[in-house]
Amino acid sequence: MPLLSGVPSRPQGTGVATRATRMMTYGTYRARPARGRGRGATGPQRSVKAPASHPRTDRRAGARGQVLAMGAFSLIALCALVGLAADTGYFFESRRRIQTAADAAALAGAEQLRRAGTTQPVTAANSSATANGFTNGASGTTVAVHNPPQSGYYTADTSYVEAIITQDRPTLFMGILGLSTGRASARAVAGAQDLPSCIYALSPTGTGLSINGSGSTLSAACGIVVDSSASSALNAGSGSVFGTSVTVTGNISGSCNTTDPAGCRTGIPPQPDPLATRADPQFSSSCDYVGTKIIGGTVSINPGVYCNGIAITSGAVVTFQPGVYILMGGGLTVGGNSTLHGSGVTFYNTAQGRYSYAAVSIAGGTLGFLYAPTSGPMEGMLFFQDRTITPKSSASNNIIAGGSGLNLEGIFYFPTTNLSFTGGGSYSVNYTILVASTLTIGGNSALSANFSSLTSGNPVKKVTLAE
Repeated sequence: MPLLSGVPSRPQGTGVATRATRMMTYGTYRARPARGRGRGATGPQRSVKAPASHPRTDRRAGARGQVLAMGAFSLIALCALVGLAADTGYFFESRRRIQTAADAAALAGAEQLRRAGTTQPVTAANSSATANGFTNGASGTTVAVHNPPQSGYYTADTSYVEAIITQDRPTLFMGILGLSTGRASARAVAGAQDLPSCIYALSPTGTGLSINGSGSTLSAACGIVVDSSASSALNAGSGSVFGTSVTVTGNISGSCNTTDPAGCRTGIPPQPDPLATRADPQFSSSCDYVGTKIIGGTVSINPGVYCNGIAITSGAVVTFQPGVYILMGGGLTVGGNSTLHGSGVTFYNTAQGRYSYAAVSIAGGTLGFLYAPTSGPMEGMLFFQDRTITPKSSASNNIIAGGSGLNLEGIFYFPTTNLSFTGGGSYSVNYTILVASTLTIGGNSALSANFSSLTSGNPVKKVTLAE
């Protein structure tokens, strides 16, 4: 017989209640599981709740949130690192520029100190810093110059200059972290240091240093420098050369000896004029004396501008008062067994207008002494040739023919002309320095290098960075 919807039926002979069924929306029947244990479909029913969300799904959603937060923080940290790297590079470059300026300022101050002394090193150092883009008090820049240095190894040495440059600069990216500016600073110390040589032949060609005469010798208690690249740049001939060091750009001909373990060295790059930065004396272009000639007798003369030079002959005895003698053309000529006396004197050989340049010539048989100043701007300078002079060949050879009866203490500086120097024995002087385009040595010349009488010590110095 037909079944009614929602009314359970009992199959015959089974004794088991059938499951309740209900009509679905689309007209199909779906069996519903029986509830409870041992109960029929018609027994009490329990309400059914919607299943809770799965725990794994919740954990995945939370993890996605954590990854997003960590990514954001990592991005911020990465940006900070990139900014730090950019600003660090920027400040390293700034410090490099500041260090270069500090080095230049210290060197300029030390060079000016070597030339003139007093407070001028500060002005020179500040001018150098300004030239390199760092002006004291401008754009957050501080330039401090100290003589002597206020820190380091040279705090008690007045021959050294310290320069400290500090500048506050804006950052590029670190402003986002509150660092809008940073400070870059650099320090340098420079001073004049002694050079070991006291004989310099500056000409780049030909024979720079030659020994003239059989058995003639040059023995120097200092180094010898020859800048010529010629095959016979140093030509000892039948004589010999000795120095505490001997460096030659070209080659050596003849006997050369030294206490340097490396021996007499060749193929050495030329060295610059060691007195190139020494300031020329200041003087008026007007003549104080014209055509001064001293023939015999005993005379005392004063410093000044001697137009057309000074000529001394016929056994004259001449006393030079301390100071600078400007030889405005005409040079200095001494002969006729004359006698010279002078302490603290400098002879500056130059030319101007109708007063043509002439060499210095002191003939053999001259007696007496001439000593360079021991302090002041012309310290150590006995003969000082104007560097701008390019004389005719007839006026390019200076002759100093001394001997045991003539003592000349100081620097013989002839950077563009030649010097023929005859010692004739050991001078009774503390030091002798020879700097010329070419040098010719005659006789037996033994030169000392004791600078204890000079206020600044060795006058042949080179300004270098010390710290």
